[in-house]
Amino acid sequence: MQHLCLIIERDASFARRLLHELPAFGFKPYGVDSCRAALSMLQLWRFDTVLLDAAAFGENTANALRALRKRVSAPVVLLAPAHDEATQLAGLEAGARDVVTLPTSTRLLAARLRRLVESGAEPDDAPAMLSVGPLTMDARRGSASIDDRPLPLTAHQFDLLYLLATRLGQFVHREAIARALRSSSADAGRSADVHIYRIRKKLRALDVTALRLDTVHGRGYCLTVDTPEPHEDGDAVDAAT
Repeated sequence: MQHLCLIIERDASFARRLLHELPAFGFKPYGVDSCRAALSMLQLWRFDTVLLDAAAFGENTANALRALRKRVSAPVVLLAPAHDEATQLAGLEAGARDVVTLPTSTRLLAARLRRLVESGAEPDDAPAMLSVGPLTMDARRGSASIDDRPLPLTAHQFDLLYLLATRLGQFVHREAIARALRSSSADAGRSADVHIYRIRKKLRALDVTALRLDTVHGRGYCLTVDTPEPHEDGDAVDAAT
């Protein structure tokens, strides 16, 4: 299973090196060259860790870290020159979970990232009770309902739908789904398709039209809530009154 890693790096050659070498150590890296691009990515995907090179932001490194910490609960790791203690300290004070000094090997960097990810450094921010449109889910009991009508789900179906509901409107990568289903990425990809099909079938059986499960083929899934458009007649009545 690979961990999703967002890399914020303006040095194209260093970024290419990390993108090429990190997969060998259990990471699926995605690279951007600005904080704005990173924040856009964080709105769509849930990453396991974020890697920020201080050289990309200079004096604005602390501000970039604070902006990232507001958007992501996953550990943010700062890359900083070994001789620049001031930048390292400022990064830690601004919310970096760890600092890796440069130069370093990709093997050592990956080991530091893996320690943070697998030690549970990311807090579980998912609520015990969750309501999404007509859907209500109770994580403690593993039960779900649609407008107070029971929605019968298997344990894996519940885990999958719950994960999508906690990331409403966001694309959820199959790597995250693999962890939720406690299976390999390849197995999760195949089984998730089956689970999604069966969840859709159960929603149709309850005449649920407000919830939509979209498939991003070969990559992941997204849950959205459809809100009906207001009727023009209703708008006219409201305006008249």
